Amino acid sequence: MRHPQSLVAGMMWFDPDRQDVLSNIRHLALERDGLRKYGWEAHDGEQYGRQELFDERIQLTTSFRKRFCQGCTGGDWAVRLQAKEVAQSAHSKGAPDQEPQRISLLFYIGNEQVQNSIRIAPRLSGSTDHIIAEGRDSPVGSWALHMQGSKGVKLFHLGLNTPHFHNLTELVLDDLASGHEAVVMSSSRRRGGGPGKLQLSNSADPGSNLALFQVTRDLPLVVDFVFTGSLALEDTQSSPRIASWWDNLPLFGQPLHHCVPSLKQQVAKETPAQRFDALSGMALTRELEEGEAAFKKRFQQVFGNADDKGRLHQGASKAALSNMLGGIGYFFGASDVRKNGTDGVGQSWPAALFSAVPSRPFFPRGFIWDEGFHQLLIRQWDKRLSRDILAHWLDLLSEDGWIAREQILGEEARARVPADFLVQSPDVANPPTLFLPLADMAQRVAKAGSQIDEDGREELAFLKAAYPRLLTWFEWFKRTQAGPVPGSFRWRGREPAVDYDSELNKKTFASGLDDYPRSSHPSDMERHVDLLCWMALASRALATIASSIAIPKSEVGAIQETAQQLSDVRRLNELHYDRAAGQYRDWGEHTEAVSMQWVDWKTPEGHFVKRSLVRVVEKPEPSLQLVPHFGYVGLFPMLVRMLPADSSELGGLLKGMADPGQLWTQHGLRSLSKNSSIYNQYNTEHDAPYWRAPIWLNINFLALSALKHYSQVPGRNQEQARQLYAALRDSILSNVGRQYQLTGYLWENYKDDTGNGQGSHPFTGWTALLVLMESETYFDV
Repeated sequence: MRHPQSLVAGMMWFDPDRQDVLSNIRHLALERDGLRKYGWEAHDGEQYGRQELFDERIQLTTSFRKRFCQGCTGGDWAVRLQAKEVAQSAHSKGAPDQEPQRISLLFYIGNEQVQNSIRIAPRLSGSTDHIIAEGRDSPVGSWALHMQGSKGVKLFHLGLNTPHFHNLTELVLDDLASGHEAVVMSSSRRRGGGPGKLQLSNSADPGSNLALFQVTRDLPLVVDFVFTGSLALEDTQSSPRIASWWDNLPLFGQPLHHCVPSLKQQVAKETPAQRFDALSGMALTRELEEGEAAFKKRFQQVFGNADDKGRLHQGASKAALSNMLGGIGYFFGASDVRKNGTDGVGQSWPAALFSAVPSRPFFPRGFIWDEGFHQLLIRQWDKRLSRDILAHWLDLLSEDGWIAREQILGEEARARVPADFLVQSPDVANPPTLFLPLADMAQRVAKAGSQIDEDGREELAFLKAAYPRLLTWFEWFKRTQAGPVPGSFRWRGREPAVDYDSELNKKTFASGLDDYPRSSHPSDMERHVDLLCWMALASRALATIASSIAIPKSEVGAIQETAQQLSDVRRLNELHYDRAAGQYRDWGEHTEAVSMQWVDWKTPEGHFVKRSLVRVVEKPEPSLQLVPHFGYVGLFPMLVRMLPADSSELGGLLKGMADPGQLWTQHGLRSLSKNSSIYNQYNTEHDAPYWRAPIWLNINFLALSALKHYSQVPGRNQEQARQLYAALRDSILSNVGRQYQLTGYLWENYKDDTGNGQGSHPFTGWTALLVLMESETYFDV
């Protein structure tokens, strides 16, 4: 249920026989937990999902099934939690001193915003079929939570009255430890809830808004939780209308996501007992089996040959899609925003965001740079779902036309972000990647013409409703990110360089390519080639949309003229092309005489204070020039297909891509040429290279898409583009498949020398684009 006051449910678990159990409870998805593998193996984004988690000797399977019911808000759902022991190695299996593995599972349900919204059943017992909690709140109405489990299961509970759930782990640990002895392991284990046993206190705070239920027993364990709702108290199928915000935006009218039709389901009227029976016992088993079969069938229909054969390890592509869909979340709150021209910080309006996330453990929030890539995959699976997400992002547009690059909405999201990164600046952009799926949408609608189907008509209606926001967003980019000369653009947000700086090259977070080397001395004279290319792509998409939705000819002509100007290759070459090198480059105040050196700091009296690694600038002094670094940034004119297929400039980029001394590796295109002076260099003493060597799948996907395009256009570059496309696609999929097989995860990026995964994991944001690579599903621009 997408609502600021919606119910939430979740689980925790721990091994009750570990000495360090209180520091090893599993709840939040954290890399430091060290799970051997976890993630969704199947997820359809709507009604079914199956997740596998491997934690030392325990394998957990969590499966859910959702059913719509007549007159209900949100529908009914059931969760099956299964735990079994993982087979041990030969030398440890069956060891005489090894006790049977146990697990303690905790399932919870609550409403963060509404006190006194939950009642725990007054007489919990060992029964395997009963209501354990019930409540009544908006928008769900009255509801009940049922439990079915193995016979003899003893249930402990806890009711809490708490304003926030982001600290729930600590609250549970306090209750588990309160009034109990510390767990002291010995050769004779205490069983049956003895004094050394950690269990919930069977208590409930007055006005509880959160209920937790604990089951502890030997493996294997199977327990089901079934949620049945009632008639809604109010009609809130979409996010609530924020009057204080939308009343001030007559240009846009109602929120765009209200214009996306809800999923329609034909369901029969059933009694509460019938609805419970449909999601319990053997009926739930059948429902889960049907959900798994339907997911596999639909995956094959949508993605065809991306069926985990050949280059990809069995299950990799299904897991990639499933984790993308399973990572979609709903967030609500206000952003911290820096006030224009001051150091003051205020807050934006309270807003809703429905979005996929790059990584559940490390980046559990919305990033606009990532979301455009996410939607290239999601729209292939479910166009309605994708439009809903795009609409929520465009609803974040301010009156000036700015969208914060990182959305940290709500206390749970804020708790996972360092304080230094909470504040967003309204003059700082991020790549407008939403235009990637929007351009694809517009091109497909335009090509359909009079043969457009129902889904196409819905896309056309969406584009028409979204156009005012898109135009406002585009104009904001033109106005705020303009460069020093006409037709140029510059990313804002780079900090000025100072003597003995701690950074080798100032980061450009706004570009999305954080530490990719730009000019050595940031200034207002910079020109950034990747931003010019993003603007060209966005303007072409706007022109296509405008011509498809009956915009007046005068307005269409104006945006088409803008698109032609920004796509002018002659102007692009004047601003960014190095003919001698055959490469596109940034422009700015730059010198290559920059290095990181150890410096000893002493007092005026000569006493040693510390030793640190700092930036030292020697001769020659910086001067305005093309910045001599070649990598992902220099590929952008090709990535957005600005270059004519028969051009010598394209030929030069293809040559650089294919050169192992520059960008080519056996695992994909590296982010920075090996010839660069900053290749694979740390940016600070502890800041490892991020976009200075590693292989990133989002840019490699753009490269494959462009190569596929150029391989189909006759000319002198066609054959080389065809060969590069085939070799690059094979190398990426082979390496990602191999790494998935070895580690059980998809990764944030991959090392250019070994192909090993690195960074956050599981990272199933744009790394999940491997599904589109395998199925050869690209986008139109």
